[in-house]
This record gives sequence, C-alpha cells and structure tokens, in this order.
Amino acid sequence: MGTKLAQTKILTRTELYNIFGINVLRFSKDKRAKRRAVLLLAAYGFLAVMMMFYVGGFSFALGQLSLSEAVPSYLIAISSFFLFFLGILKAGGVVFRKEGYDILSSLPLAQGPIVASRFLRLYIEDLPFALAVLLPGLSVYAYMVKPGGAFFLFGFWAVLLVPILPIVGAVFVSALVMAIASRMRYKSIAVSGLSILVVLAIMAGTSRLSAAGEFSPEMWRDLSGTVFAVLEKVYPPAVFLGRAVVDMDFGKLLLGTVLFALAFVAVAVFVSSCFHRICRSLYGTSAKHNYQIGEMKRSFVLSALVRRELKRYFSSGAYIANTIIGPVMAVVFAGAALVTGTDRLAEFLPIPVDIGGFLPFVLAGIFSMMNATCVSVSLEGKQWWIINSLPLSPKPILDAKILMNVILVLPFYLVSEVMLVLAVRPGLPELIWLILIPAEAILFSSVFGLSVNLRFPVFTWESETSVVKQSVSSLLGGLGGILPVILFGGVAVTAESGKLHVVKAIGSVVILLITVLLYQKNCRTDLKEL
Repeated sequence: MGTKLAQTKILTRTELYNIFGINVLRFSKDKRAKRRAVLLLAAYGFLAVMMMFYVGGFSFALGQLSLSEAVPSYLIAISSFFLFFLGILKAGGVVFRKEGYDILSSLPLAQGPIVASRFLRLYIEDLPFALAVLLPGLSVYAYMVKPGGAFFLFGFWAVLLVPILPIVGAVFVSALVMAIASRMRYKSIAVSGLSILVVLAIMAGTSRLSAAGEFSPEMWRDLSGTVFAVLEKVYPPAVFLGRAVVDMDFGKLLLGTVLFALAFVAVAVFVSSCFHRICRSLYGTSAKHNYQIGEMKRSFVLSALVRRELKRYFSSGAYIANTIIGPVMAVVFAGAALVTGTDRLAEFLPIPVDIGGFLPFVLAGIFSMMNATCVSVSLEGKQWWIINSLPLSPKPILDAKILMNVILVLPFYLVSEVMLVLAVRPGLPELIWLILIPAEAILFSSVFGLSVNLRFPVFTWESETSVVKQSVSSLLGGLGGILPVILFGGVAVTAESGKLHVVKAIGSVVILLITVLLYQKNCRTDLKEL
C-alpha cells in the first residue's frame, strides 16, 4: 500500500510538471517559450477575471429576483455540466494517453497509481474553473444574505467537491468509448465519433428536461421552489451540495464528501482494471515482414501535402473530436430550424430579431469556433523539421493546412445550407447572404487560426490533448475567429431594416479584406524561424 501511494505521488508530480506551462516558465532558457507561457497564463487569467465579473453580476441579478438561496445550487449545476462536457472531449486523451505509454508499461508500476495520478491531474486542471465560477457567486450571496463567517468554510469545502463527479462521469464515459473504439479498425475516428454522439445525446436529454420544466403561472408564484425542482431533475447533487452550504449542514456536507470520494474510487478501480487492455488495443500494432513496393504514383505538390494533412488529422481522436464539434453543431442547428421552424429558434435569442436576417451570422459563428488550422502547425510536433527540410516555399505548406480545414467543413456547410434554405425559403438577396457570410467566416477562421498558430507554435508537447485544449493557439485561434462575426452580427441586429443589406455588404468586404491581408502575411512567414 505504501509503495502504491509513493508511486501515485511521484506520477502525479510528473503529470503536473507541465500543467499550464508553469514548468516552462520556471526552468526554460528559451525566451520565446517563456513568452508563450506568460501569454498562456495571461489569457487564462483574463478569461478568469471576465468570468468572475459575469458570474458575480448574474448572481446579483438572481438575488434581486429573491433567488439568493438558489445561487449556490445553480452555479454548482452550471459549472458541473461545463466540466462534464469538456471532460468527455479530453478525459480519454489524458487518462489513456499514448505518449509515454511504452515507457510506463516497461516499468514495475501498478495500474492503479497511473490511473490515480491522471485522475488527480484532471481534478487540478478543473479546480480553477470551479473556483472562478463559484467563489464570486458565493461572495455575492454572502454579501446579500450575510450568513456568517462559517459560511465561507462550508462554501470552500463544497467548491473542492464540485469537479469530482463531472470528472468521474467523463472518465467513465471516455473509458467506455475507448473500450468500444479499441475493437474497431479506425480507432481515432471511432473515438471522436462516439464522443460527439455522447455529447449530442446528453445535450438532447438536457433540453428535454428543460422543456419539461417550463414555468406555469403557479410556478412563478414560488420561483425559488421551481428553480430547485428543475435543478433536481437535471442534476440532483447540485441541490444537495447547495442546500448543505446554505444551511451550513456539516453532516450533509460530510455525507456528500464520502459519497463523492466513493464514486471517485469506484471509477478509478474500474478504469485501472482495464487500463492496460484498452491501451494495448488502441496503440498496439502488428506487422508482417513481407512488404513489397507496389505502384508508385506521382501527384502535384499541393495535393500530396493536403493528403498528408488529412492523414495527420484522422490519426488523432482528440484532434477530430475538438475541431469537428462546431460543424456537427451547425448541422444540428440547421436541422432544428427545418424541423421546428425558425420562429421556435427565435424564442431562444435574448432580444427580438428578424431570425431570417440573423441566421447567416448564427451559422457563421458556429462554423468559426475551434477550426483545425489553429493547432495544425503545433501538432507537427518533433516532426516539424521534416516539412521544413523540403525544398518548398511556405505558401504550399500553409495552403495545404487551410485546404484541409475547408475540405473537412465543406460537407457540413453544404448540408446546413440546404436545410436552412428549405426552412427559411429566402428571397434572392437573403439567399446570397445566407450562402456568402458563412462561407467567408469559414475561410477567415481558417486563415486567422493559422496566423495565430504561426505566432504561438508549440512543438514540445507531452500529449495532443494539451495542444488542442490548453495552448494559446487553441484559445485565441479557436475563439478569436468568431469575434468579427459577433461584431457585424450585432451591428446587423441593431440596424434598420432598409440598411441591413448595406451592413452585410460592408461586413463581408471587411472580413474578406482582412482574410487576404492575413493570408499574404502568413505566406511571408519564415517557417524555419518558428
């Protein structure tokens, strides 16, 4: 037992060495790497501050509606769902990580410490988000209700418990997905496909629960009770923990701690029992020695580079799952518009707008999120020297990365457009904007994501998941592409109906001009200097 605890401690420390780039900041002598680590921490800090202000304002608004008592439970539910969805897309890549598995499997280590160390890594990665969401909300609650000093101890204790169940659930689902995918031929595609299906299934189930919790006039009279009733349907542990904090019930919080710990241990034991079997099935290979050179084909440079990019893309489940979710959601959105009608979708918007004129910006925003180019350079990793050694200019190399993203998104774009056209039945001017604005957004986000990745490349990574999820490029390139869409979409919403086409025309010209300028700048980049 002591040996396993010692192994867990050492492995956990090793897992945390490069978390958030802190180790690079402390020990690296590369000034460029240190600057990237500082920028990463600054970006996370900026997002944390923005989130804290937003959560604080939202909690204050709930208090003004006499819902202060529901604030802890509500925020626990929101943060838990976010961590669960995020965990499904990244937990498999962390727990069943390919990099370093051959070294670990050759060492005299038990499976338990390996799995426990990776569980703890996930917990420590998710804890700052829980703190950024819950501490401002609990502080606003304390300011409005003034429950006493002991409340902060109970609140902080509850915050430490919040990430446990989302991590446990995400790892359990990821283990099942990995176990199923390990028996299939194309494992990376199977992993990403199953993960996306799970996310969509959970979102569909949550929406049904929300629909079942629609407010009646009687419910509005007891708004606080209604909120708790909805939360109990969606996520009962949130109500349990929230009430324990509000009531400062030591026994209930202790019981919750024991139950959460038991769930953590149970799933860790389950994953440990099948850890090596799943890893061997995923990463083990067999080869025969009867290789023969077949027909050799000649192709254009660009087509060969595009095929290389596509092979690289489909070889990584984490890469696929985190970049294809946007196009999939675009098809789901268009399908919902076709089935339920655009009037039903307009009910979910915060302000009344002409949904037909606003649809191009919604579709463009969905397609602009987390494109494949924003990490395509970083994922070259230690093989970057190979592409640099080719007698090629930067243009075809970068063009291949942009074309790869366009080829991946194109089928989803076409399907979405067909369904939205059938749903809206637009006139000729609206049809042009419905086709043109999302297409421009796809092209802009591809070029913009590549520009960011050229500015902040990371070639020394320990796992693909860390590049796709935690790098500066994934953060800025994956989300920054949506900012122009939000800007021009907001202007279009507030514009008069007679000037709407003018606003769309100006926005399209500006986005296209920025795309061309960024593309020309990328082509002048000296790739050997990265």
